[in-house]
Amino acid sequence: MPELPKCVSEVSFVSLEENPVREAQSRVQPKSKEVTTFKKKKPKVKVGHTCHREAWLEHRHRVLNVVSELDTKPPGFQAARLTGVMGLRQNAESYNARTKTNIQMLVEISKTMRTHGVINPFRHERLYTTSSLPMTLKIMTRIDQENQDIAKRIMDVVSEIDTGLPAKDKRPKKSNRLLQPFVMPEKSLEKYKGYNINMPKTDLECWHLLRPQIYLDIYLKGSRPLGRIVVQLYTEAAPVVVLQLVRACMCNRHNSLIIRRLFPNLWLDVELWDNGNGDLNQPMEYDAKIIDHGASSYVLSFSKEHLQGFRTYMSFSISFKPLGVVNGSRVGFGKVVKGTKILDCLQSYGTKNGKLSRSIIFTACGVL
Repeated sequence: MPELPKCVSEVSFVSLEENPVREAQSRVQPKSKEVTTFKKKKPKVKVGHTCHREAWLEHRHRVLNVVSELDTKPPGFQAARLTGVMGLRQNAESYNARTKTNIQMLVEISKTMRTHGVINPFRHERLYTTSSLPMTLKIMTRIDQENQDIAKRIMDVVSEIDTGLPAKDKRPKKSNRLLQPFVMPEKSLEKYKGYNINMPKTDLECWHLLRPQIYLDIYLKGSRPLGRIVVQLYTEAAPVVVLQLVRACMCNRHNSLIIRRLFPNLWLDVELWDNGNGDLNQPMEYDAKIIDHGASSYVLSFSKEHLQGFRTYMSFSISFKPLGVVNGSRVGFGKVVKGTKILDCLQSYGTKNGKLSRSIIFTACGVL
């Protein structure tokens, strides 16, 4: 309640003016100390508080486990495809093959510059005519040669009846046989002018060195022998290949010769297995202009893919007909001079995919 004003006399008013402290003390009245007590507030219980919390927890759980339908991951890429690691080996092989081809081309260009174009390919010298006379003459020459071979075999026939007379050898002795003079084509030795090569002086040595002849006996396995073919080799065409074939025939290693494929009216593939010969694994010297594949049949040749060396075995083929299309891609190093009919009979044992219908083996081989 508001306090009522008090009446003060003049005497007391004067005394208050004289002693202001007293007046201040008279005004201030001590208050009694009050003890304050705090009461705990009772929690207000709201209806539905527990349900709201459970709903909030459930909503939070759903938010934490939300999976976005948008693909926010970084895009994946194939490192091998972008870097090209898988094609490095193929690129290196193609680069090496291209380099070897360029080197061979430079060698041929330098050879042409050195010889001034004197060596001409045999394909440019061949005359193409529409007349059948050259082919007829060729057939007549072949028939004449076959008749001579038949006559030689008839002369060597020995009678089965014992007449009591000494047998006479109708064949002339080797010493009495006429040896044809050996004529070496100058074009084949043109590239060896810069080398000091001692050539044989006699014709017999030249024939044995540069034109060796080998024979191969062919047998139809499980049936009968088919006969013998005689092959004349050209040493200057592929010296390493000819030497390897002559060495195998001198040792009668007929088991090393295997007929792998036979394509009728095309060619016969033969493999010569020889372990331990390092010369066949090295780059080889060759001359592809010695033999023309389109001029004659029964030519021995190998692919130019093996000019850098044979890996495990030496493979070559024997053609059954003139193949002018292989000039430039194969190297010819020999011709079959006897036994061509045997090769014609072999074609009946081949298939169009090269698989043999009957097993054909070599039973003997040698050097004549």
